[in-house]
Parts: sequence; C-alpha cells; structure tokens
Amino acid sequence: MAVMTLILADSGYGKTYSLRNVNPENAILARCIRKALPFRNTGWKLHGKRLPDNSIQRGNVVDIRNGRHLLDVIRNAAQSSRKMLIIDDFQAVMQHENMDRAYETGYTKFTEMAEHAWRIIEAATQLPDDFRVYFLAHTEESEGKIRMKTVGKMLNEKLTPEGYFPIVLRIIKRDGRHLFLLKGDDNDTVKCPPDLFGPEVTDMDNDLAAFDNAISEFTDL
Repeated sequence: MAVMTLILADSGYGKTYSLRNVNPENAILARCIRKALPFRNTGWKLHGKRLPDNSIQRGNVVDIRNGRHLLDVIRNAAQSSRKMLIIDDFQAVMQHENMDRAYETGYTKFTEMAEHAWRIIEAATQLPDDFRVYFLAHTEESEGKIRMKTVGKMLNEKLTPEGYFPIVLRIIKRDGRHLFLLKGDDNDTVKCPPDLFGPEVTDMDNDLAAFDNAISEFTDL
C-alpha cells in the first residue's frame, strides 16, 4: 500500500513550486493542467514529445487527458523504477469531466463522477509499499471548513476525498513565506503523524523533497 498525501492550497500558494527540489530521476509528474513549471525544470521531460530527429521522447511528465488516462498512468507506475508519483492538480480531472458532461441532468452524473474520483484514489493506494503518492489540489470553504475543492455540494455528499488520505497538508502564507501546515484546527482537514517532526512543529517550508525524505525515513521505505 502506497503512502498517500493530499496537499491543498489556493491558486498561487505554491503547490507546484513545492516540487522545485524534487529529483526528477525519482519521480513521475501527472500533469492534469498543462502549465509551465514555475522553476528551472532541468530533468523534467514531457513524455510523448516528438523530438527534432522525429523520435518520441520517453519522459517523466505525463499530460493527463481525462480520468481514465490518469487511472492508466497510476496503474502503469507500478512497473516504474521511480517511486514518487505526483498528481497536479487532481480537482481538474473532476472539473474537466463536469464540463464534458455539462448538458447532462440528474443526480446520477455526480454519483458517477464521485465513483470515478474514488477509483483513481483507490488505484494510487494499491501501488507498492515503497511508493509515495502526492495528490495536489485546490481548496474551497464548505460549511465553515476548508477542504479540497470538487465540483459542488452534490459530489461532496457522495465523496470526502480527505478521508482516504492518512496525511493532508495545506499550504499557507506567512511573512512572505509559503509553508506546509502540518497541524490544523477544527476549521480544516489537515492531519499528519504527530511523531513525524515532533509535537511542537506545526509547519515547515513548502519543500516537497524535504517532506518526502521525512516520510521515507518515518515509514522506513
């Protein structure tokens, strides 16, 4: 069973930037929204890109077409030597499906969309024990609580994504810095093993490589 982490933040709070120190040789980036990486991206290569010699590049960045494609990427990752899978931004998969089905009416659509999201999360959970999987997503406020953004209340009634992740981080801004919030309160869904950094540590720099190293040591991967 893979180690699963959900990282939440508003747009512009540094979700993707948190990848800046990740070693591309050890990671797969499933990019659900096509956007340039906000840092020098030496080592990150787009999979399937046609090169000047007409060959097809085998890379570690996969542009995701839809939920079924993401599901295939997750399942195929089990055969990879790379043990870190990053999905950025997960809520976009649900939003794209919602737009594709915009003219469908009825409650069944949201039930099916919740099932599709659940299947993606469940597939990631089933990756081998030495995998670390990071789902990055936007936030929304619902009933006074900050949670993962989906596509509305009807889907929220069917699926609570945070419940499938043992670790949920949220990025905050403080004094010009972007930080991973490790301990939350009743107003959010943040949760993290108390012994990971010690009970007195409530946040850290939004450096996914540093967090991944800590998780790997903590779980003895």
